[in-house]
Amino acid sequence: MQQNVESVVDTTFGGAENIKVQAADVLEEAVRKLRDTSIAAKGEDVKAILNDAEAKIDKLKSRVSQEIEPVEEFITDHPLMSVAIAAGAGLLIGSLLTRRD
Repeated sequence: MQQNVESVVDTTFGGAENIKVQAADVLEEAVRKLRDTSIAAKGEDVKAILNDAEAKIDKLKSRVSQEIEPVEEFITDHPLMSVAIAAGAGLLIGSLLTRRD
């Protein structure tokens, strides 16, 4: 059971980090293209750049849904354990934030 939890967490966090990097790359590419486009560029050129970025973001949204699915499945299959994990994480974060030196 613990190995299953660790596997779901590792897969989800690794995938989330990868998706975050890809989203940043898509946005950087769109900004670079817009900067390279001359001020006199036609509206169609700008629309094409934005449509390309939007299509890439939609693909990333789809991947996010696929990455989250195992977590949702785990929560549905093990609701009490999920609540206990969330409560433990909350207590840990709360104790770290209120800790005084």
